[in-house]
Amino acid sequence: MNELEPELVTGRAAVEGVLSDAGVHVTRTDLTELHQRTPRFFEQLRQGEPNVVIINADTVGALDVMSLRWMFPAGVTPLVLCPSNPQECAELAAVAVSAAKLIPGPVFLLLERPVADAVAVVLPGDEPELMMPETGPQDAVMLDGEEGEIAGLYARLAQPPRGLKSAVLDACPAEMGKPEWLVLAFGSTVEPAVQAVTAARNEGQRVNLLRVRQLWPLPEAEILRAASGIKHVVVAERNLGQYAGEVRRLLPELPIVVAGRATGMLTPERILQRLQRTPRCC
Repeated sequence: MNELEPELVTGRAAVEGVLSDAGVHVTRTDLTELHQRTPRFFEQLRQGEPNVVIINADTVGALDVMSLRWMFPAGVTPLVLCPSNPQECAELAAVAVSAAKLIPGPVFLLLERPVADAVAVVLPGDEPELMMPETGPQDAVMLDGEEGEIAGLYARLAQPPRGLKSAVLDACPAEMGKPEWLVLAFGSTVEPAVQAVTAARNEGQRVNLLRVRQLWPLPEAEILRAASGIKHVVVAERNLGQYAGEVRRLLPELPIVVAGRATGMLTPERILQRLQRTPRCC
C-alpha cells in the first residue's frame, strides 16, 4: 500500500485541528470585539478558568500590538502567541492549550489573515511539555486585598511556562563572519523578512533574523541573546513602530530601525530598504 501523500492545510485549519479535541474552552473573537470582552477574560484569569482565545485579525489594516499588551488592568500582561506559518499555527495552538491549563486562565493566539490563509504541509508534533516557572523570593511579598491579588496575577504571567520556545533565531552562515544586523519579525511580517534577509545576505550583509512567536510578555531574554554583538536592529511590524518602541526600551544602546506599514502588507523590499539604509560598519 502506498503511503498517503502529505495533506496541505491552511493555518486556520491547523489551529482548528488542534483545538477540536483540546479539552479546554475556546473563544473566537476579533480585534474590534476583543476589548469589549476583556473584562470577562480578566475574570477568567482571576478565577483560574482555562481558555484559548483566537483573535482573528481579518479586516484590520494595522495591528495595535500595544492594546494587546495593556489589555488587562494594573500592568498585568496576557500571554499572546503569534504564529507566522501553518506549522507554527499547529504548534502554538497546542502550546496555548497547555499554557491555559497551567496558568490557569486565558491564553491568546493572534491569527492574522495572511497566516490563517497560507497553505502548507503541517507535520504532527509531540504534545508540548510545559512547566510553570518557580517563584523566587521577590514573588513572596505579602500584600492584602485587591493589591495582593493583582500582584499574584502579575507573577503568574510575568514568566510564561518553561518549555515555550518564545522566539527562533535564524543565524547568518558562519563563513560570512560576525553578524552586525538583526531583523526582528513576527506573524505575517516573518515571510517578507525571510526574503529580505536572504537578499541582504546575497549582497554580503551579515544579518540574523529573530522570529518572535511569543508577542507578549516581551521575550526579553531571547531578544537580549539575539542582540549580543549586534550593531543595528530592524523591527519588521504591521504598524508604525509600537513594538519597536518596546525593543528600544530593552536595547537602549542600539539604533532601532522601524520597517512598518499602517495599512496593507509589509513587503520584502521595504525591509530590505531599511537594511540597506542602515549605516554600514567597518
